[in-house]
Amino acid sequence: MDATTLLRKDHEAVRQLFRDFSAAGNDADARRSLYRHIRHELQTQSRVEEHVFYPAVMRLRAEPAREAVRDALEDHHIVDGLLAELDQLEPEDVQYGEKMRTLQQSVERHIASEEEALFTQARIHLTDERLERLGQDMASLRESLVGDTLLSTDVSRAAARA
Repeated sequence: MDATTLLRKDHEAVRQLFRDFSAAGNDADARRSLYRHIRHELQTQSRVEEHVFYPAVMRLRAEPAREAVRDALEDHHIVDGLLAELDQLEPEDVQYGEKMRTLQQSVERHIASEEEALFTQARIHLTDERLERLGQDMASLRESLVGDTLLSTDVSRAAARA
């Protein structure tokens, strides 16, 4: 699967998580669990983009492509700040819902910008073969990040039982 198709699938998964979060209503446990899942997905996607996709696009000689990457990195910085703020709140806190709406809006803007500007530049300047290789590299990195998370979760659970 090529890099842009893989990222579109990741974006849709995050959109679905936000819809699930909205549907959770005032169920604090469901909201907490969904927030953790959203945070994990956003952090995983950011690492994959920043370590594989963005560097490939930054190496292009096209200034619009480089500008699109700089904009995307700024979006990631904003999302990281919102995640840090949410980590300090509980689902029952008054600010929690508003902060989650702000996070969702920021992520939606990022996705729209990335899919319109960045993906367009990547498709113009990178060959289909290069996009396929990037997609494979991104999928491998994603698997290793998910594996690391599962391992650390298993270790944490084992330590809690001990």
